Amino acid sequence: MTKGRYIIKEIFFYISFIIVFSIVFLMLSLIRAHWYVFLAAGFCGVFLVFFRKSFYYRGFIKVISWIMALIIPLTGMVYFRAEKNVSARGVLLRESIGYMTRLPSLSGARMMFTTEDLLNNMHFWKAPKGYTLKVIEKDGIYMEELSYEHSQTQDIILQLHGGGYIIGFMDIYRHTALMYSKAGGGAKVFSLDYRTAPEHTFPAALDDAMTAWQWLLDAGYKPENIIVAGDSAGGNLALALTAKLRDQKSPLPKALILMSPWTDMAGQGPSHIYNQNKDPIFGNKNGVVNNIDGKSNPYAGDTDLKDPYLSPVYGDFEGFPPMLIQVGSHEVLESDSLTVAEKAQKDGVDVTLTRYEGMFHVFQLAGNLLPESKKAWQEVAEYLKN
Repeated sequence: MTKGRYIIKEIFFYISFIIVFSIVFLMLSLIRAHWYVFLAAGFCGVFLVFFRKSFYYRGFIKVISWIMALIIPLTGMVYFRAEKNVSARGVLLRESIGYMTRLPSLSGARMMFTTEDLLNNMHFWKAPKGYTLKVIEKDGIYMEELSYEHSQTQDIILQLHGGGYIIGFMDIYRHTALMYSKAGGGAKVFSLDYRTAPEHTFPAALDDAMTAWQWLLDAGYKPENIIVAGDSAGGNLALALTAKLRDQKSPLPKALILMSPWTDMAGQGPSHIYNQNKDPIFGNKNGVVNNIDGKSNPYAGDTDLKDPYLSPVYGDFEGFPPMLIQVGSHEVLESDSLTVAEKAQKDGVDVTLTRYEGMFHVFQLAGNLLPESKKAWQEVAEYLKN
């Protein structure tokens, strides 16, 4: 081997080694593995450096040595981590999100707007085989109808997306609509693209939801067959819509499905304090839930933040349909769900509240990627069967 070729080979090895083991140590740090796992990872790295000088470091043995050097710390990461009651994937994703949101370029409201810009430029979603997707327009308001050709249920789902009333409808919610449809046995899903802030303030989104509800009734769908589902701000809107319908003595939905609903825009709930250092998205003063760069959320406008149509936690739930509420224990918004569930139960509402240990805001959007999000969708499927 020539000297130049040898030098190139050495440089390639050490660059590869540094990149791979940097990722390994970052993963161990994110998942908060015990100290001896870091020690094992370091030992594996040192062993690999010295073993490569051996006569046996060639061909199949070379591949096996790399695999073993990685399997040992990664196995330790899974089995010797701080949080045994949360899946390794769940902890890793949660802490990775937290790491990203702590970057200066993604802190505060910039995280929301960067996410919106990124996702708005991703238009790759296509309806899978057996499904059709069409756009509906009503009085300047747009909805998407996702239908399954083999559906055998009369239930339909009105999906109200999240995004802090700032982010509009996008591909990720088309995928969520598909998951709702599958969970509902092929149920038809209508996804509302309601108006968002800062261009449109309260009650624009609520007015759009009322328009969508009336369109469904005019189209012949019966209230007792309509489930309203929403995550985050969409959960807020689902509760506000139901309260508005009740107060107007109008028919109410069959049920509500609320994923990490944002119900307290005033941010007075106790978890807005005790989960401040746990929440990977809204914690550590990221400034998205209660304010945008020091100002009240633009959707609120000049409205009192404790207005029940804006912050449903301050209203009452008498006469509401059954609710399924899911929330993660690491959310700043945890008490938004707990308080709504408690008040609704006192008002005689049939409430199913599930608290997912160690989970972050709208973890359900991970679909089948995490054991916890998969379990959450299985719960939704069971709920829709009843």
